[in-house]
Amino acid sequence: MTLRSRTLTAVIAALLMVFGLTVGQAAHAHDQLVGSNPEEGAELDEQPEWLELDFSGEIQDVGTEIQVLQDGDEDISAGEVTVEGTTVSSALPDNMTPGDYTVQWRVVSSDGHPISGEFDFTLTDAVGAGEEGGADEGEGGDGPAELGGAAVDQPEDGAQDQGALSEDADSGGMSTPMMILLVVGGLAVVVLVILLLTRKQKGLPGTPGNPENPETPEKPDTK
Repeated sequence: MTLRSRTLTAVIAALLMVFGLTVGQAAHAHDQLVGSNPEEGAELDEQPEWLELDFSGEIQDVGTEIQVLQDGDEDISAGEVTVEGTTVSSALPDNMTPGDYTVQWRVVSSDGHPISGEFDFTLTDAVGAGEEGGADEGEGGDGPAELGGAAVDQPEDGAQDQGALSEDADSGGMSTPMMILLVVGGLAVVVLVILLLTRKQKGLPGTPGNPENPETPEKPDTK
């Protein structure tokens, strides 16, 4: 094997390794929403006090935004958002009325890329959870709030208010399909160049081992 062949083989092996690492990292890079309370499509007879989102990885406590839209337009968000590990929660107002609600969320996943999504739920018979459950929870209402049958600690006072994601955060990460497309395109170009160089090398006049272009022997010196 010639030096050029060994070099080309090493380059191909390195590119294949980079391709595998890039595709694997891209496939597992972004966190995903794995659960919520209220659940997507839920029809509730009682008003929830808290909105809770659960993700597959730890969420960065920056640039978090949650909006709760009533009938698709009016934002009734309470405004306070808390990030604790893989859970993002937000207080809901106590005067929600029956209707359709859309939850729109934006967070920064553990890999530093912003992700977003939305889901809907319906309030069929809104009853203020604070009014109905105030006697059971005590005068101050300092106990854990009941959310979907499970006790959830209320966010501590002084939790940092989160603003909307900046434009830089929205455009800061390259999407997974684009990364895969760039890597595959780069590999295709490299393979094409290797094939062209190989064919050119075989077709050069005077190349050893080429029966169509044998080396021309030197003429003996007759002087």
